[in-house]
Amino acid sequence: MEQLRHPAMGKDRRLDRLLEPVRPAGQTAVPPVRRCEWHRLSLDLVDRSGERCGTEPTKRTEVGMITRRQFSIGSMITMAGASLPLPRAFAQTAAGEAGYGAPTYYLPMLDLKAAYPKDFPHWNYVRPDAPKGGKIILGVFGTFDTLNNLTTDGTEAAGLGAINDALISTNLDELDTYYVDTAEALEVSSDKLSIILTMREGPRFHDGHPMTAEDVAFTHQLLREKGALRLRARFYDDMDGIEALDGRRVRFTAKTLKNPQLLKAVASFPILPKHWWESRDFGGLTMEPPLGSGAYKIKSVDPGRAITLERVADYWGKDLPQNIGSANFDEITYQYYRDQDVLYEAFKSGEFDFLAIGRPQQWVTGFKSVSAVQTGALKLEEIPDASPQPYRGLMFNLRRPYFSDVRVRRALNYLYDFETTQKTSYYGLYSRIHSYFPNTDFSFSGLPEGRELEILGQYRGKIPDEIFTTEFKQPTTDGNGNIRANMRAALDLLKQAGWESRNGKLTNAAGEAMAFEIAYFTPEIEKTILPFAENLRRIGIQPSPRLLDVPQFRNRINNFEFDLMPAAFTPFFPPGEALRGGWNSRYADRPGDENSQGIKDPVIDELVEMIIAAQTYDEKAATCKAFDRYATWQFYSIALYEDPVNRVGYWDVFGRPDTRPKNDVGFPSTWWSDEKNPKAARGQRR
Repeated sequence: MEQLRHPAMGKDRRLDRLLEPVRPAGQTAVPPVRRCEWHRLSLDLVDRSGERCGTEPTKRTEVGMITRRQFSIGSMITMAGASLPLPRAFAQTAAGEAGYGAPTYYLPMLDLKAAYPKDFPHWNYVRPDAPKGGKIILGVFGTFDTLNNLTTDGTEAAGLGAINDALISTNLDELDTYYVDTAEALEVSSDKLSIILTMREGPRFHDGHPMTAEDVAFTHQLLREKGALRLRARFYDDMDGIEALDGRRVRFTAKTLKNPQLLKAVASFPILPKHWWESRDFGGLTMEPPLGSGAYKIKSVDPGRAITLERVADYWGKDLPQNIGSANFDEITYQYYRDQDVLYEAFKSGEFDFLAIGRPQQWVTGFKSVSAVQTGALKLEEIPDASPQPYRGLMFNLRRPYFSDVRVRRALNYLYDFETTQKTSYYGLYSRIHSYFPNTDFSFSGLPEGRELEILGQYRGKIPDEIFTTEFKQPTTDGNGNIRANMRAALDLLKQAGWESRNGKLTNAAGEAMAFEIAYFTPEIEKTILPFAENLRRIGIQPSPRLLDVPQFRNRINNFEFDLMPAAFTPFFPPGEALRGGWNSRYADRPGDENSQGIKDPVIDELVEMIIAAQTYDEKAATCKAFDRYATWQFYSIALYEDPVNRVGYWDVFGRPDTRPKNDVGFPSTWWSDEKNPKAARGQRR
């Protein structure tokens, strides 16, 4: 399951949504574009630090549903997408194509309606007259070695989603409703197998070259042939064709109706300039700033250390309703730090301006002695988060013989003492997670009923009976380090699986001792892993916790060379085609694909396809709950924690709208520079 995330700032929301990596346990990170995409092996995963903060070693932003919504705390990525000013918010096309419905301005989430009317003036959560100007600096943990975020290799730089536009994009109020962007209208075929998008007159790349339907077709051919493997698995395998009908119209056609979200996802991919890329190697690592078309372009790059974006003054789409009040900073610099503690101290000393604070200790005790907090120069704020959250867990490699037995996986789950770790390391901030779709309507609860029960009933005899009779509960402890009851339960399960304690070691009938490595890439996660490892030793297992650097960690994942490791699974919302790459049996054996765990389960395969095929919100919710319940009972990973709260720190040099978006903090896309507090100005922060 993919774990990587965009490094820059804030929540994971999440190129998100195609781009979205996951969040670590305590740092600031620019999430991969924040859309809620379904799962990724996010290097971010491991500690919240990188997740909310914008400080993680992110890997790459996935494409797909990369929308302006991502350019926010959860996704500083996509600010892309915009359009030329027209007399009306969305221009009308004169006539529809034969066999297609009337032109429209949005694609809904399943059967739900759009929150914004056709002629809306701007998003509700922006200040339309927000001042432009100012420069901000954001801290990022890790490094980068490429400026191409759409291939498998390399660690991408932060902010790349902001340099490209897309045909359609979403917003920070709605989770999966897309509005026309560089397109001015779209038409859906009567059989729902294809859509035709008519592009606006006026979109252009930063070199002045007009954007055309030919660029769109070229982009998808390029991604189909040389793009990241995950894109092929999730999207292109199900596409029948993408063709330019003329200079402004492009048609997307799916092979079947099994994936109703497919066309929307693919139409939201960034548009690349054919005239620029056709003479360059798309598949390799590059430090040449790519040509884009969005609200920002790359100004300068210090390889591995910093990247600066500058606002495009003559951005062709700046007056479109979806762009009004956003992209307010003249420059955004992402400054990289190789050590998370150094990054944290740099923020407190004023070296950069905003930090999503993921580490519980930092939030609870780390700012008590900072005088700037008392003077009001440094602000701390806790903001509830209603959006879907990433699932954080310790991921089993099911290719390892002992982990192929669900009884072993379940037994090890008893040895994670959440209550004690919550008290000693999490400072009471987190709650135990039990679902792959936390903080959504798609999470299962209680016993199955209604449509969910009907779905699971088809598999009676193939799935455990307890799924129908027993409410799932995570093991609990008294929070004082006493886990004897859990140890007994674990040993009973291990004995059933053929493992017993002999001479202080847990061994099987062949005399082989159970020993495995727990790999991770950030010291912060040690607060979770080391107590767990000690509990393993208490019953005779020999764990070997091992801290790796980011490239080693990524290579291990890509080549399936791990036993147990932390990961975050960040689902798209609503869950759909992105599930296939991380869960389907077809993607369990090819290095670099998202099914890192090696899940090969025909029940999972069928449930994923049912989720993808769901046509209504209610059906999507029921199928997701069935999948969620079954997958949870299979203990494919040891569930850690969730925390639907944004904890942010920022120097008082910002203004922001009175209305906050429903599903995000709105930083940096809707904030602006306001240096009204002289104590917060750079050079005056100590």
